[in-house]
Amino acid sequence: MKNGCSWCRELKEYFDENDIDYIEKNVTENTDYMDEMIELSGQFKAPTVVIDDVVYADVGVKEVHKILNNDTNTV
Repeated sequence: MKNGCSWCRELKEYFDENDIDYIEKNVTENTDYMDEMIELSGQFKAPTVVIDDVVYADVGVKEVHKILNNDTNTV
C-alpha cells in the first residue's frame, strides 16, 4: 500500500468489507517493504497483491475480485 493511493484504499476497504484476511505493508512508510514490492513485482506501482504465491502488480478491486472468485476471464 502507498499513502494517498486511491486504488490501495479501495482494495483495503474491499478486503475489510468482505472479511478477507490480508497483511498490509505500507511501502511509503517502510523502505524495506518498498524493496520487497520491487523485488516481487519488478516495479514501483501499488497496490501489489500476492494471492496463492502469484504476484499481481498495480491491480484494483475488480481484478482482485475476479482472481478470488476464480473467474477465468481475469486480468
